[in-house]
Amino acid sequence: MQTVLTTDEVSPGERFDFWSDEISRAMPVSLAAYPGAAGPFHAKAISSQVGALQLSSMSAAPLRVRRTAALAARRQEDFYKINLQLSGTGLVEQDGSHGRLGPGDLAICDTSRPYSFTYECDFRALLVLLPRPMIPLRPDTLRGLTGQRIAAREGLGAIVSPFLSSLAEQAAKCGGPATARLVDGAVSLVTALMFERLDVAAPPTPHQAMTLRIRDYIERGLSDPDLSPDVIAEAHGISRRYLFKLFAAEQTTVAGWIRARRLEHCARELADPATKDQPVAMIAARWGLLDGRHFARVFKAAYGHTPRDYRRQALLGHVPGPMPVVIGDRLSAGE
Repeated sequence: MQTVLTTDEVSPGERFDFWSDEISRAMPVSLAAYPGAAGPFHAKAISSQVGALQLSSMSAAPLRVRRTAALAARRQEDFYKINLQLSGTGLVEQDGSHGRLGPGDLAICDTSRPYSFTYECDFRALLVLLPRPMIPLRPDTLRGLTGQRIAAREGLGAIVSPFLSSLAEQAAKCGGPATARLVDGAVSLVTALMFERLDVAAPPTPHQAMTLRIRDYIERGLSDPDLSPDVIAEAHGISRRYLFKLFAAEQTTVAGWIRARRLEHCARELADPATKDQPVAMIAARWGLLDGRHFARVFKAAYGHTPRDYRRQALLGHVPGPMPVVIGDRLSAGE
């Protein structure tokens, strides 16, 4: 399914404001936009979802977009944003790094931190949002790569650019079991490109790529109290035994991973002044933890404080960190 957003039917004087409002609603990553030239503005975006990836083919008049610190702080989910310049030029900036992009060039940004793109003339670009948990690199490691130009005509950049472009063109036809393979292929290529540019160890094996995809699936299903190893295994066409083996290789369990991610989201919300009037039980239930006593027990085991004490200290500016936890052998997702 594709979503098309265009200014063609909007009066010239209202186009930029219309575009700025609508694109913020349509995209999972909010941006502040500024016109880059006088005169009537025009823009068009065609967006598609391919598994966990969101792809948007965009053409527009000159403009600048910024992911401000305030917008980054309100994030619900973290992504890596890949910008593939198709025509025109662009300037990317993040973490003090910057790069000038020409046709075919790539740039990667981390949406959890501020960044900007400045398009100095009419341009076309492909924007790919890839959930951050799918990349097997620490975000701090990638600071050496974000906000820089990745040339399209050398190394793996020459492979990744046409692959992403073709994927966007065929996105409307992607479906069924092939979608998972395409997502795996895209993630593997992007990961290999990152490893090449950072000159670090070898990229993940197919087993590791599957684990990353499963982690992303879990991340998107944390609010479902029925999320379980059986559900996860069936969704990925694998056996429970193979699923357990994948997580054992990561020195954890399926249940342990689900529990840790749910508790981390709960801790983030408990520390957020915007949710200070919401009952603890409501926050826990929002992340699939319906048993209040069980939640209080596992939260204290992980963070060393009851949820209420944790919230009180966090709102005073003292946010405790998680404690080391020994994950048991039981694999029930409710544990």
